Amino acid sequence: MATPTQHSIRRQVISSGWTLVFKLLVPASLVMLSVVLLLTLFAFRPQPLSDALMVTVMAIGATVFFCWWGARLKRVSIDENKLYVAGLIKEIPIHFADVEAVDAFQGGWPVIVRLKEKSEFGHTILFLAEWRPLLFAGPHPILERLTRLINDAKDN
Repeated sequence: MATPTQHSIRRQVISSGWTLVFKLLVPASLVMLSVVLLLTLFAFRPQPLSDALMVTVMAIGATVFFCWWGARLKRVSIDENKLYVAGLIKEIPIHFADVEAVDAFQGGWPVIVRLKEKSEFGHTILFLAEWRPLLFAGPHPILERLTRLINDAKDN
């Protein structure tokens, strides 16, 4: 039976549902596109060859970038004391006191959490906050909340 303190600590997922799409579906789609372009390039020898080669190189470049970027994306949830970071299989807790800084690009895509020391997922945790289309003019609300939780942990 759970104790009352276990019920009072509730975890909230703060990463977007789009995380798995960008982690798995986009790279897989681009890999398939690159393979099709390469097969087409070598099977049919389109004219002019330089244009076909340029498109293929761009597709492969996009594939490599999105595979690298998608592999770095994590699923993140929080409670009052910790950040919970999950890859596809493994999840680790990180105390807010162990976080050095949090930042994001406009709109919160992606949120970048920098750690004081290296974790099992590295020094930097990258995740997509819940997408809000009207946030491109200012910071995502999750940044303020994470900053407050980090500062509270440093004060204690």
